[in-house]
Amino acid sequence: MLEGVIAPVLERFLGQYIVDLPREQLRVGLWSGVLRLENVRLKPDAFDALKLPFAVREGTIALLELKIAWKTWLLCAHPIVVTLDGIAVTASPRAEDEWTAEPAAKRALALKRAALAVAAELAAQK
Repeated sequence: MLEGVIAPVLERFLGQYIVDLPREQLRVGLWSGVLRLENVRLKPDAFDALKLPFAVREGTIALLELKIAWKTWLLCAHPIVVTLDGIAVTASPRAEDEWTAEPAAKRALALKRAALAVAAELAAQK
């Protein structure tokens, strides 16, 4: 039941980094405040905004765990602790044509969209 409420929130925050939030694997410990996702696939373009000299072709995270102190989270008194375990990434050098105008423009647009999403989330929290 709680998974159905939390899944859309996680999709909004994690959606730019992971492929299809595995709702069936979402484990919520209501009283402990621990959310667990197992065998999460990374989006290959998730790191394009960082303008790295290599491209992430595929990636997985064996365990993504979020620890949230629910009682004080709304007051922003305690941080959310994110634990990643079993990270596997396949990367390759960027080809010369990936640095041409069109792919570079797409990366710049992705960076602007990410910055706008962060700004909108911060504004919504205030």
